[in-house]
Amino acid sequence: MRLDLLEVCVDPAHYIRWPGGGGFQPVELRVNGRGLIDLVREVELPYAEREYDDRIAAGETAEEVGPRGALAGDYLYPAGCDVFLPSRNLLGEPYRHGFGTTPDDPRNRKSLLLQCTCGITECWFLLATITVNAATVVWSDFCQFHRPWRYDLPTFVFDRGQYEAQLVRA
Repeated sequence: MRLDLLEVCVDPAHYIRWPGGGGFQPVELRVNGRGLIDLVREVELPYAEREYDDRIAAGETAEEVGPRGALAGDYLYPAGCDVFLPSRNLLGEPYRHGFGTTPDDPRNRKSLLLQCTCGITECWFLLATITVNAATVVWSDFCQFHRPWRYDLPTFVFDRGQYEAQLVRA
């Protein structure tokens, strides 16, 4: 079985500063050499374009809706506190999103992979089921919390040792 490769990259030049002060250091997640946001953007683009077209057809203006397809891949990578150990987020701990959902909602069991560009993580975020086995870590069943879009991303299977080594802050 061919395993996928996770790379966790910190680029200090990409520190995010908020207008009112403060900010955070996003941590890029790369799968097989490609940024996760790029992979997600490709999958989301048809849905974002369709939503744009539907909203324009319903009478909204382009100024209200924004550029066609702009929602696709419109994320930030998570902060280091959600990536590096001792965080359990990328080891399958469910992300506590704070929204009122039924107890059996499958989103309640998923982990955070990407967050909103506005600085409020829960505004627009991507989740996945992360399953940790003896030898592997598996990412599957991706979902955008606020949209019923279908994510035709492959199931990613990582070597657990290599994966966990990436979660140790250098």
